[in-house]
Amino acid sequence: MNPHEVAISEVMTRVSITARGDATIASLAAIMTERHVGCVPIVDSEDRPIGIVTKLDLIECRDASRTTARDVMMPHAMTLQPSDTLAHASRLMSTEGFHHLLVLEGGRLAGVVSTFDVTRWVAEASAR
Repeated sequence: MNPHEVAISEVMTRVSITARGDATIASLAAIMTERHVGCVPIVDSEDRPIGIVTKLDLIECRDASRTTARDVMMPHAMTLQPSDTLAHASRLMSTEGFHHLLVLEGGRLAGVVSTFDVTRWVAEASAR
């Protein structure tokens, strides 16, 4: 299957984990460890995405019990629409250096596409 024809909605991971901006880095580290994820989307009170915290943000944090997601998150993370293609997502990741892109549907968080998701799709496509 051609990555120019594959919608990102077929590759992304549906979001079931989010946190608010006041979540501590310690709590986000626990979530990432328990759920085996590389990022946590940060949402406002209406569940609209306002940023993203990744494992790298955790590594760079000095006081995980007092530092909040809002302190370290990347605001205005790169976003996609579910209909955007895998090729488009891959291009953004490679040119911008991102490992996670948020997928929005109607302004709400629908999923996350990561470099792992892209790699998994390539492996599965080559096995067909």
